[in-house]
Amino acid sequence: MTRFSVSGDEEDREGPSLPPYKRRRSYSFSSESEDDYFPRPVERFAGDYDDHAFTPSEPPLQEMDPEEDEDDEGVEEEEEEEAAYEEGYVSEFDSSLMGPAPTYGSVATNRTEKSIPVVLTDPDVLDCCICFEPLTIPVFQCENGHIACSSCCTKINHKCPSCSWPIGYNRCRAIEKVLESVKIACQNANYGCKETVTFSKKKDHEKICTYSACSCPLRTCDFVSSSKQLYLHFRSVHMHSALDFEYNSNFSVTLKDSDDFLVLQERYDDVLFILNSNNETFGNTVWVSCIWPCTYKGFFYDLLAKTDENTLRLQSFTNCTPDRVDIRPSTGFLLIPKDLFGSCGELKLDLSIRLDD
Repeated sequence: MTRFSVSGDEEDREGPSLPPYKRRRSYSFSSESEDDYFPRPVERFAGDYDDHAFTPSEPPLQEMDPEEDEDDEGVEEEEEEEAAYEEGYVSEFDSSLMGPAPTYGSVATNRTEKSIPVVLTDPDVLDCCICFEPLTIPVFQCENGHIACSSCCTKINHKCPSCSWPIGYNRCRAIEKVLESVKIACQNANYGCKETVTFSKKKDHEKICTYSACSCPLRTCDFVSSSKQLYLHFRSVHMHSALDFEYNSNFSVTLKDSDDFLVLQERYDDVLFILNSNNETFGNTVWVSCIWPCTYKGFFYDLLAKTDENTLRLQSFTNCTPDRVDIRPSTGFLLIPKDLFGSCGELKLDLSIRLDD
């Protein structure tokens, strides 16, 4: 530390004089005050730093007059300001800018990783510009920055449709990081789904989400909700429009040749089944479908149409759809000739729907 001595009259500065013993400053740390982090000046006499005690043989301290004392205090204040600036000292008025002081000798870090809400003004910004499906990793880009999903790169023979440059060889890491970090709520959140998935897995989740929207099969009702809520809705609002049954048990259904469909409701499970019937040239095509939100192989069922002279039987799996479909499947249906309905136009069917354990 630079040492200043004040002696005599500073204006004429004539003649040598004995330098007075001025106080030196040293730093100490206190754990009981708010100066734990910043050093605190402590006043000591120069004799405190000598190897031997003060003796009369050493030059005595010169008594300083008030003017010299004021000059000495002014110099000390300048030294303190300079030291405070060098040490990065912040006054009590500015201490709020630095936040709470950490323990001396440790590294202060207030950074915490937390998510932030993001609003996409364009919901299609993270969709593939070729197939218009949500982007999935890996994502490729051409030399001009056009991006495409991996499946589309193969379909277009690795030729960018926008600029004809090769595509499918360079990964777009920036978009891939965005897809990995962005998490969105399931589109079926209004129907009860609480899942939050990354954007790249959004499509896969929605395929198996059990809260996907299902529609009421009756034409006069526009109710849409999850399969469970649809079951409760049908039970309370359309209770007389469905036939109750139980899994793995045979039950009888009376089908008219003019019926388009009949609703079957399992007694203990939240599932609705539809017995479909299409009136065609040679008779009625009959099959069973299931109103179910996600992709499922279906329920096995055994359908038997029997008269005194003829017996027709179908064993198949139900098609699962979120709403009733009028179009008959290409396979898995039973063609019942018109003469089996008799003169009254009705036919008794024996049906059993099985639930695998």
